[in-house]
Amino acid sequence: MTTTEQVLKLINGNQEEQISVIKELTEKRLKAMLREDTIPPQLDYIVTDVTLKRYNRIGNEGMSSYSQEGLSFSFPDSDFKEYVDEINQHLETNGNGLVKKGKVNFL
Repeated sequence: MTTTEQVLKLINGNQEEQISVIKELTEKRLKAMLREDTIPPQLDYIVTDVTLKRYNRIGNEGMSSYSQEGLSFSFPDSDFKEYVDEINQHLETNGNGLVKKGKVNFL
């Protein structure tokens, strides 16, 4: 599906189409963060949580906060922010993490 088709489905699509596009984009982003082609089963819940958050935010994309009739919502900079520890732990455990700088001593 092209980017244009995805955007059109997000704007004009029914609920099922919107959730499908959001889930697909969420999976792509998480795979990129994990540096893997598939999402490990133990991290599947992240896709569900982030998809739900993104779906509930339709119409308020790009906003950092939203207020209406006494209700106030604030959105994190990244939908994956609360999962950073789990993602980093997975990267370290599976050797996909960034190379850490070591120490060199010259005699």
